[in-house]
Amino acid sequence: MNTTDSLLFVFAGGGSGGHLQPGLAIVAELQQRLPGSQFLFLCSGRPIDQQILSAAAAADPRIRWNVVAGSRGSSGLYRFMEPLRLSIECFRAVRLLRQQRPTVVIGLGARASLAGCLAARMLAVPVLLLELNCIPGTATRLLSRFAKLCLTGLPLAEEAVVAMHCAVEQAGVPVRPGIAALHGELYVAEPAQPRLLVLGGSQGAQTLNAAVLQSLETGTTLPGDWQIVHQAGDHEAAELRQRYQQLGLQARVEPYLREMAEELRSATLVVSRAGAGILAELACARRPAVLLPLPSSAGDHQRRNAGLFEFHKAAEVVETAAAAATVAAELRTKLARLSRDAEERQRMSVAAARMAVPQAVQHVVQRVLETIAAAD
Repeated sequence: MNTTDSLLFVFAGGGSGGHLQPGLAIVAELQQRLPGSQFLFLCSGRPIDQQILSAAAAADPRIRWNVVAGSRGSSGLYRFMEPLRLSIECFRAVRLLRQQRPTVVIGLGARASLAGCLAARMLAVPVLLLELNCIPGTATRLLSRFAKLCLTGLPLAEEAVVAMHCAVEQAGVPVRPGIAALHGELYVAEPAQPRLLVLGGSQGAQTLNAAVLQSLETGTTLPGDWQIVHQAGDHEAAELRQRYQQLGLQARVEPYLREMAEELRSATLVVSRAGAGILAELACARRPAVLLPLPSSAGDHQRRNAGLFEFHKAAEVVETAAAAATVAAELRTKLARLSRDAEERQRMSVAAARMAVPQAVQHVVQRVLETIAAAD
């Protein structure tokens, strides 16, 4: 293997916290094992990438990042121009990686992973993929033709495994150290102050935000002593604060929650989307949850993810494909029941703990290091 000082680990992907945070969890483990290593993220141009990676780079100068990929567009013109855009992005990534001489490239998923992983293939740099959801995205399936191995988080659906073109191994979802540590710390105890934690994802979620507010409009959904912490996204935080004030509810509304371990530690019940990253964090934190899967997620993977946790009694699911009023009514019913039923929350907490893989990041890093050793 190369000397530690020369090791450069490149992570390709982004567009959401769910793609970047597992990469940063891997970085933290590699820093422990290989002090002096360097880390480069090739990400998208979305503001959330800049927000997360700027904070990481400020905390550790060994972490750098470059915008290589654009964001996915839905217009006909954008789709027509996509081959040209991807070609330009690949050229940019090849030029950058040729200068940087990476040891390995790890694909984190989504469209933003394509340029970096394809560039690595052109330069004969080993490629590993990280696929966290039950259904792999289009980018992961495409890149599996060029990868040594795909490490999965949640169990892949059988039809998804067949669609992959490289070896597939379940490792679990890499979780940030502070959150992984909650698995051994919390047991099934609840915080003294009951609190509802609402997570719309790192970029907020307009439909989830609206459903939560509508479910709380009666003022009787939650017991009177419950607090609310709501991650709302940059664009809706101010409006949601005003709405909570109008409803007379005690709520702390933030665009983005940076200290997620502490937020989970202080939560009694969680309302969340159903990306694999947040589900793994909920499992490590042993927190019961009501899940509202994003209906437009690629391959409907959030619904499959949520169904897995519901099957194991670790969460309850609200069907988000229904009309907005129906979604809000179902959410209201579940919140009213679970906020008053401590025994059911405890059963869900125990079930969530059984879903946790707090050592997943160690497994992933071991496979990364074995891939590097085999390539030398």
